[in-house]
Amino acid sequence: MANVHDVSENDRPLLTAEGRAKLEAELKDLIEVQRPMIADDIHEAKEAGDVSESSAYEHAKNEQARIEGRIRELTELLNKAGTLELVTDSNVVRIGSTVEVKTSTGTERTFTIVSTHEADPKRGYISTESPVGSALIGKKKGDKVDVNTPNGVVTYRVLKIR
Repeated sequence: MANVHDVSENDRPLLTAEGRAKLEAELKDLIEVQRPMIADDIHEAKEAGDVSESSAYEHAKNEQARIEGRIRELTELLNKAGTLELVTDSNVVRIGSTVEVKTSTGTERTFTIVSTHEADPKRGYISTESPVGSALIGKKKGDKVDVNTPNGVVTYRVLKIR
């Protein structure tokens, strides 16, 4: 198991089990659904005649290149990445922690600290490399942290870690 305190252990990316499952599902879809569909599109464009001036053929070949590139990217990431075992009773913020914070203006937010590959700020999944994520790593309940944002410095106080 990777040491959850050392995010960059051997430069090996860490994924949560949920993040790994999501990427594996995307890879499966690319291989089993999208790749065969684009192969059919290319075949149909070739059967339609002269491919040298076919926009359908050109689009299909570009889409095929995009899909194959993403398959290679995901395969490499999943082969290289470690799966993070979450510690749910932690009193220190680390990758995989869900952290409830309060700003100096009284706004409460909840963040889950994840790897760059899993970040989805709209859902509250923030990267360990983001300003807020990197500032929260290693903090404990009650700690305050100042984060430089495009709108100025925001102070967060850690309310709860799970």
